[in-house]
Amino acid sequence: MPKLTTHENGMPLWVDVMVETPEQHYELRAFLSALFDWTWDLGGPEMGSYALARHDGAPVFGLGQGEGAQGVATTYFGTRAIDDTVEQAVALGAAIIMPVTPVMELGSMAWLVDPVGASFGLWQPGTFQGFGAAYEPNAPGWFDHASSDPKAAGTFYSTLSGHRLTSPEPSMRILQNGDQWYASVTPSPPGDAPCWKPIYVVDSLKRIHEVVPRHGGAIVIEEMPVPGSAICVFSEPVCGTLMTVMRGGSDVA
Repeated sequence: MPKLTTHENGMPLWVDVMVETPEQHYELRAFLSALFDWTWDLGGPEMGSYALARHDGAPVFGLGQGEGAQGVATTYFGTRAIDDTVEQAVALGAAIIMPVTPVMELGSMAWLVDPVGASFGLWQPGTFQGFGAAYEPNAPGWFDHASSDPKAAGTFYSTLSGHRLTSPEPSMRILQNGDQWYASVTPSPPGDAPCWKPIYVVDSLKRIHEVVPRHGGAIVIEEMPVPGSAICVFSEPVCGTLMTVMRGGSDVA
């Protein structure tokens, strides 16, 4: 997979999770550190206790705290003109959860729900550009949108981003920026809520099978083949949220 050098407009550039209590914040940081060997920059009161996870010094994940938060991950897409992108998204059938909000000098954000019911974020960078590493162990490697209407979802994100929606196989829809594949758009199991699922790369699925239960989580899917790799799904021990990781290229376990 290519090394990350820039964040193209319309592509995922950040992921964060919100929990409700300081205890959950601490416990989820500890679990993710055991899983990914991340270090953390802890924000002060002016940042709402927002914590930044780093892989080899590069930012890869955010963890915040807020009333009623349930540990759900939000995937943010980059934009150079967030007001225009929000207006376009609404015209395409999205609904606004949180309007455009400046975050000090770091950038501006908004939260929306797409036409099939999945939430997502937009980020216009200021001093904070988003991921500093990707496509390597302990960093983001893929994004999957799952819903009961992948055709409508794919059309929405392709139109919003200006990127191609391709179908390398009849049952596969891929969002593609130039030659780079970066997200899949898939059907969800009956009854599952629509969502974006960020997928992080790990060095070994075997190690994940050992580490997750040791730290209170539960393996849901030990291994599932996907094109070029395999994934593992587990629930984290703090909020019970399902998380997905994918095997890196050097992993043979």
